[in-house]
Amino acid sequence: MTKRTPSMNLSPETLEAIYRFIGSYSAQYGYGPSLREIAEACYMSRPNIYRYLDRLEVDGLIVREPNRARAIAVVRKKP
Repeated sequence: MTKRTPSMNLSPETLEAIYRFIGSYSAQYGYGPSLREIAEACYMSRPNIYRYLDRLEVDGLIVREPNRARAIAVVRKKP
C-alpha cells in the first residue's frame, strides 16, 4: 500500500476544526475519535476526512497507527 500525498488546497478553517475536535475528544475520553465521529462532527464524508488527517500527519500535528481503531493522537500543539 502506498502512502497518500495530502492535497495542498485544503481549507485551513476545516483543518483547524478537525485538529481541535481530535484534541478535545482525546482530552475528554482518553482516546482518539473514530473516523465516523470526526466526519459527523465536521459535517464531512469519511474520504474527505482522510485527506485532512493526511495533512495533519504530514505537518507533524497528529500520529496514526495503521490497522487500529481510534489510533489518532495529537502529538504537538499548533503554534
